[in-house]
Amino acid sequence: MALENPPVRELDFDQYQKRQYYEVGIDGIESRMEKLSIGGRSKWESNRWIPQSYPGFAMQAMVEASPEKASLFIDLTQIQKRVAGLIERPGVLYPMPKASFHQTVANTLSANRLQRHIIDKGLHDEFPDIIASALEDLPNSDYEDAPSMQLIGVAVFRTAFGLLGIFPDERDFDRILDFRERFYGHPTLFRIGISRTRPFIGHITLGYFEDSLSEDEKRQFSTGLAKINKDILEYPLDFHMPKAELHRYETLSAFISDPAYPSFNL
Repeated sequence: MALENPPVRELDFDQYQKRQYYEVGIDGIESRMEKLSIGGRSKWESNRWIPQSYPGFAMQAMVEASPEKASLFIDLTQIQKRVAGLIERPGVLYPMPKASFHQTVANTLSANRLQRHIIDKGLHDEFPDIIASALEDLPNSDYEDAPSMQLIGVAVFRTAFGLLGIFPDERDFDRILDFRERFYGHPTLFRIGISRTRPFIGHITLGYFEDSLSEDEKRQFSTGLAKINKDILEYPLDFHMPKAELHRYETLSAFISDPAYPSFNL
């Protein structure tokens, strides 16, 4: 008998690298464009975007914390602007604020799962302390350099678009997966409902689809994105991730840190 909820497994290194390159190519883009859904993360109203409620917590490596943040912010916002320009119709592509740019290293709980496992049980205020206590059981990295991810192109997700990353050094990939294995395997976190719901995929979300696209718009977006990715592949962007920090969010447009929130050296 098949398991009702089979365990989620990580991709191995070769699978991961091949997947990322495929997704930023024209075949991968066109395949994803046929499966688009509306994100519902921001609403276009009175000619402005209004972020919608989606509360949660996550362990994230923020672009703001990267050594190359100044130049990386410029490159990311320029790419975001080029992608957003592929569909000029208002209210379709919601561009994320640059302060939100990040890599999720490990999800915890959000939306309905946060409500059920944490809020309904009166654990919301102490949740960061629960995470901090678990992290104390995990050995911090003793590497001198931060893991480095190379951003190779923009891909389409089910409801979003963002830059995908590969790892020039397999050891950096292994460091991320090792953290995730220990994090999701911690018994305290398991008891409060935290589990691995998807494999690690290196990416920085740039925006969401907030209206349906016509077939012409899908073709226009796919062709334009392939051209953008050709330029990116000539000059990939480096993103170093020194640490994963706990952040809270009420919407997916802003991730809130706190001096009392824990972090982990990757």
